[in-house]
Amino acid sequence: MLPYALIKCVLGLTIEILGKCISGTVSSFSSFAIKRFIPVLRKFGSILVKWPLIWTQAGIQWLVRKYPRWLEHALDRPLTVIGMMCGALVLTVSIGLTLETELLPEVHQSEITFEMNLPVGTPLEETVRILSDVEAALLREQSEIKSVLTTFGYDITNIKRSDEGEHSARFKLLIRPEESPIESEERVMESVRALLENVPDLKYRVTRPVLFSTRKPVSVEIHGDDLAQLKTISGEAEEILSDLPALADVETTLRSGAPEVQITYDRARLARYGLNISQVAELVRDLIKGNEATRFNMKDRRIPIITRLGEGDREEIEDIGDLTVNPGETQSIPLRAVADYQIGEGPSEIRRIDGKRVALIQANLGSSSLGAAVNTIKETLSKRINWTTDMNFFITGQSEEWQRSQTSLLLAMGLSIFLVYVIMASQFESLIQPFIIMFAVPLAFVGSVMGLLVTKTSVSIVVFLGLIMLVGIVVNNAIVLVDYTNLLRTRGVAPREAILTACSIRLRPILMTTATTVLGLFPMAIGLGDGAEIRTPMAIAVIFGLISSTILTLIVVPTIYHLLDRKVPKAS
Repeated sequence: MLPYALIKCVLGLTIEILGKCISGTVSSFSSFAIKRFIPVLRKFGSILVKWPLIWTQAGIQWLVRKYPRWLEHALDRPLTVIGMMCGALVLTVSIGLTLETELLPEVHQSEITFEMNLPVGTPLEETVRILSDVEAALLREQSEIKSVLTTFGYDITNIKRSDEGEHSARFKLLIRPEESPIESEERVMESVRALLENVPDLKYRVTRPVLFSTRKPVSVEIHGDDLAQLKTISGEAEEILSDLPALADVETTLRSGAPEVQITYDRARLARYGLNISQVAELVRDLIKGNEATRFNMKDRRIPIITRLGEGDREEIEDIGDLTVNPGETQSIPLRAVADYQIGEGPSEIRRIDGKRVALIQANLGSSSLGAAVNTIKETLSKRINWTTDMNFFITGQSEEWQRSQTSLLLAMGLSIFLVYVIMASQFESLIQPFIIMFAVPLAFVGSVMGLLVTKTSVSIVVFLGLIMLVGIVVNNAIVLVDYTNLLRTRGVAPREAILTACSIRLRPILMTTATTVLGLFPMAIGLGDGAEIRTPMAIAVIFGLISSTILTLIVVPTIYHLLDRKVPKAS
């Protein structure tokens, strides 16, 4: 134990000495840095902050001097102010109806999936041979692609589409993170599309991760009773919509089906030979497709054993006609004696909605927004396709979700306005003063619509949430003005003088609260970080709405208060 104690003592002493030396060095360097660099940093910082503060202070002082004069002019001309406000609201509504709409902003996650289909019946080996060259070209020519996840054929336990088979494949592209993911994705998509266009008889679709929705942005339902006519019309609609620049990757669910042998039994001949149609059909199915005779137990697995004709006896369609439909009888009867058969094409799928047969056409957005694309589709399909009486079309997908969400959001906005009014009415103990304050809400919508127009931002669920937030935010400035005006009037100040004094005194606090809110939302508005596409529209709607509401509230609310002075309670 003695050597152990000695080594422990020496190591402890050494570590303690080193710690004190390092601590002393750091303290000396910190003292030197404080004495030398802090004054420099302070001087440099004051230079950076000095002039913005001077300009801001000068602007506020100029506004404080000019604002009372502007307010007096507005109080002298209340009808002019109200007329200008109504004109601004009408202009806002007219512009708002022309804004682009979408369910949710498209989020770019540096991930694209190409789902490809060769002609139905293509063997898996041929699919791998053809598309492996495309995969190699992607990795060789595209430096922006981080990795490619490839799936050939399909997984029977995880099938997602009716057209999946040995002829289908999927490329999932993971793109390297760049400063501009939108531009990177567009470049990769164009280059991949150029490669796929060179593959004969290849059809493909492009999908991206979509938030809160599993559908493509555009979905058109074509309803009809005749399956053949439905396929013809849906193919015609697919060709027409593919030519529209507003859409991309247009496809229909009614595609070419798998080749099959179609057998039509002659019931009269079957009856003549004393055969049962169900027994004959089941026999033919078991001979060609196979029947599970038993299962072979191998450890923890049970392997099904399928019995059917050898491949040489069912390779050609003529071989099917030679099948005996009455085995065990003295006189054998071939299938061709009781049935007609031919090679045909089965349907890729039979989709029903509300009991009606439907062909679904899906597409991504091209150079247009969701709202503009929907209007273009309605106009194009109505004019260029001759619809029969038993066929029509409906636009669903994200457009239908947007209409449903829009109704709910408008109801939520109306409820928020009502609740804000009720709370203010209970606090002010008046019905007129909350009505005056609520004029700040439409004034906020003026700025929000103009902000969306200037920044070319589409109206979406996120924007609506920002507008609902504004209902509770913008009334604060008007509450401050009206409350202080009432306070001055209870002290015996004349109504006009009380309005001018309250607005002049509360000008700085109003500007301060607006500036802090706007600056706090500014980083969100400029779109920093991943997922900024979701946050930016809300910040833009709130910032522009708050700015316009503050500017207009300082003029409109005092003017309306003065106009309704007779209904405002006088000082006791």
